[in-house]
Amino acid sequence: MLRVLVSIKQVPDADDLRVDPVTNTLVREGVPAVINPPDLHAIEEAVRIKERYGGRVTVITMGPPQGEQALKDALALGADDAFLITDRAMAGADTWATSYTLFKAIQKLGGADLYLFGRRAVDGETEQVGPQTAKWLGIPILGYVKEIKEINERSLVAVRATETEEEIVEVPTPVVMTVLESANKPREPDIGSLIRAKTSKVIKLSKDDIQAEQNKIGLAGSPTKVIKVHPPPKTRNPEIRNWKDPGSLDWLVEKIRDSLRSEEALSGGYVKPSPKVKVRGEVWVYLDHVGGKANPASWEIMAEGRRLADLMGTNLSGVVIGEHVDSVKEEAFKHGADKVYHGLTKGFNHYDNDVFTQALSRLIKKYQPEAVLFPGTRNSRELASTTAISVNTGLIADCTSFEVDEKGVLNSTRPDFGGKEMSTIICPTSRPVMVTVRPGVFRPLLIEGKGETIREEVEDLFTRFKVLERKSLERRNVLAEAEVVVGVGRGIRDKSNIRMAEELATKLGGVVGVTKPLADAGWYPKDRQVGQTGTTIRPRLYIALGVSGAVQHLVGISGAKRVISINLDPDAQIFNNSDYGLIGDIFEVVPELIRRL
Repeated sequence: MLRVLVSIKQVPDADDLRVDPVTNTLVREGVPAVINPPDLHAIEEAVRIKERYGGRVTVITMGPPQGEQALKDALALGADDAFLITDRAMAGADTWATSYTLFKAIQKLGGADLYLFGRRAVDGETEQVGPQTAKWLGIPILGYVKEIKEINERSLVAVRATETEEEIVEVPTPVVMTVLESANKPREPDIGSLIRAKTSKVIKLSKDDIQAEQNKIGLAGSPTKVIKVHPPPKTRNPEIRNWKDPGSLDWLVEKIRDSLRSEEALSGGYVKPSPKVKVRGEVWVYLDHVGGKANPASWEIMAEGRRLADLMGTNLSGVVIGEHVDSVKEEAFKHGADKVYHGLTKGFNHYDNDVFTQALSRLIKKYQPEAVLFPGTRNSRELASTTAISVNTGLIADCTSFEVDEKGVLNSTRPDFGGKEMSTIICPTSRPVMVTVRPGVFRPLLIEGKGETIREEVEDLFTRFKVLERKSLERRNVLAEAEVVVGVGRGIRDKSNIRMAEELATKLGGVVGVTKPLADAGWYPKDRQVGQTGTTIRPRLYIALGVSGAVQHLVGISGAKRVISINLDPDAQIFNNSDYGLIGDIFEVVPELIRRL
């Protein structure tokens, strides 16, 4: 009998989270908890597997006693039994401690053939617990699965999708898979299922039941620590005028033209900061590539790595895994690297989690860097997750800013709950500090230079993955590349009115992006969604038309050099996050703008 285990998480309903206007903190009281939305796709896929092949679906979660409701919701969706791992000692766990706890619970339950996780957790945008649980279990991780093609007694065949490639992969079971949201549409439970789930028993397991080691669970066992939670910083000083004020449109036209010709918008110079401290190890940046072609996100992270290395009084080094990667090594020195480590994996030039984890782990253990930064691509996130378990250190996810304190400790800050609050996290004792960095936040540096290349051939490699087919996705992220983006929010009123924004964008040589509600409604392609759960942009100019300013959208435009907003509501949050704003009806203002520009 096929045994399928689904791990889920209970999170506050982000749609109901609000920011207190007085304290600027999240109001959590009265906010309902729900199943982490991406986990619904993992549950659906598990139930479909059961319907197709037979078997049994078990759902587990780690959390407080209230987590029982999420498990009952999963039972109503088709799971057969549910287990709640709950103990006060487990509170405050990071992904390292959470994955260890799940591993011990799985051992207690006798294991399974397939383990399914949602792609990410929406509260902290981590994509770590699935891969890390696989590493504890010693089994393969097949991340970002969009389709399961075939399951037999000893293996399965599935389609794995990254930003740039799709692979059809055969992998032995047992295996952990993370399921993409595009893999299926979760079902709604019927009345009978809801009634049965309400009376079903959820079995509770404590730390003693699963025989977890006290120093590996909860806050005490977590390598990373949250040291500060705070509202998103205000980064702009807005100048706002009213459409009805004399000369207001001429003023706005001039601000748009000035933004496009601004020298500041073109500046890419680097001013080396004075070191705050001198650390022993180097700062490394993992250089993500696809078959030897560097992912541009690697160079964005290299720019911030350069600054952090200078603040820490140490070298900046790139680290690249693969066989034919000479061009990646050469480019690294043009983007600020002092040194490049090449983990040579003969016969493996494309990403393979088994091979790349072995190679990177060996390099880290030998050279002992202070910190390793990873671009937030799918392959890099997965690799960072498994490597963190392999080298026994903490991993901080989806960071957008960094500082170094007087003791040389890296302070990494990330948005939580769609950007409604920010958490600053450290890794106080474990080294290296490992961090994934959101793409689109930092701008690459061009610093012509040369440096030392250290090549280490990694031997005795093994893989459990067999790639049956690989194809490139001819996909350009036009939002990420655009110098001008015209953003459209619900103030556009009707799908047909987006043509007006397109006309303005064409006039300025830009492209149109939309807010999450418009993308979700199908008014514009999903790949044109701007925001934390869409694309993080950094154009020279962003013009927001009828955009209210939801926090997750503000996170996505924080890298724009200039933000200009037009909105009829004078209290719209977007104005507080703009450089210039005009209070007025977009249907009156924009046609005049198009005429005058």
